Amino acid sequence: MRDFGVKAKLAQDFVGYIGTPASFRQLFLTEKSGPSERYQHRLYRPEEIRAQRLKLLGYSEQTIRPKEMPPIINCRMTKGGTGKTTVAANIATALSARGHRILMIDGDPQASLTSLFGIDWSAEDITHIGELMLRNYKGRAVNIKEAVRPVFGAGMLDLIASDISLASADSWLLGATGREKMLKRLLDAQLDFFSRYDAIIIDSPPGLTPLANTLMVPCKTILAITELDGYSMKAMHVLDTNVQEINSAFDDVNIDVIVVANKYHHGMKSREAALERLGLAYGDRIYEYPLPEAESFKKQMSSTSPEKSGTVLEREPNSVAAKEIIKLATWLVRFFDIKIAGVSTIPTKARASA
Repeated sequence: MRDFGVKAKLAQDFVGYIGTPASFRQLFLTEKSGPSERYQHRLYRPEEIRAQRLKLLGYSEQTIRPKEMPPIINCRMTKGGTGKTTVAANIATALSARGHRILMIDGDPQASLTSLFGIDWSAEDITHIGELMLRNYKGRAVNIKEAVRPVFGAGMLDLIASDISLASADSWLLGATGREKMLKRLLDAQLDFFSRYDAIIIDSPPGLTPLANTLMVPCKTILAITELDGYSMKAMHVLDTNVQEINSAFDDVNIDVIVVANKYHHGMKSREAALERLGLAYGDRIYEYPLPEAESFKKQMSSTSPEKSGTVLEREPNSVAAKEIIKLATWLVRFFDIKIAGVSTIPTKARASA
């Protein structure tokens, strides 16, 4: 489990508190607060930010929340290397830091998301999403809690990890009846578990595999992560066709696509032209602030000490990359209406009562 928190200024933004910095810090003081907790430079953990957001909204964690499936954000692209894992990991971190309880599902046999959070899948016993779906399909005990790896404390960021054996899911899915709805069946069967989270974020595999299709079917909207090059533009067309085929195959499935452009270079005419083409094709379904190609993203994975790998908000919270991810996460909260314990956080600003 990782020790993660943000400094006071960022914590105040995440809570949505519009008072002074001094009065904000007072919100976190208790009779048990030690001297070190009174300093401006303490770190505020996601569960603390969550508690204050609920309090300012007039609720608590004991508020009875509806037992319903939270929004599912599936980071998807039919080709590899576009940065979907980076985006999935970073928006999950940012949403958790804002006080949302997040579950990540590593749906890629390459297990990059798992590795990014310091888990050595080659040396650990992993129960991945493919195994959970298979158990549910076969009518065996799922034991889903045993598959979940806590990333941040208090259940604020959890992960269903992956390893290379997830690739075998494509084989058994091909022979399974109703294979496209295997994840949907698991989610429905384990609603008590999944409804505890405020959002589920999936890092999907590239390609047009049975596993990739299965991970898409329960989603209302796919978050397509694309670079601004010719290969990625063609891959966007392939993804659109893939989504249309799935929608046509099932009367109760109607997946939409929204686009996040990644690795953007301002001033590069080819990428600006590609961004313009995406804008014409997708209109208001494209996120208007493309993510930059930043050095901070490249330094997330440590080659010498895997346990030190981590997202930009963990490693470089003041970087341009971190600020852009926070902006994207804030947009996603509004687009998907991501709640906290079933309570809408829109509008996001509030002042503590006297």
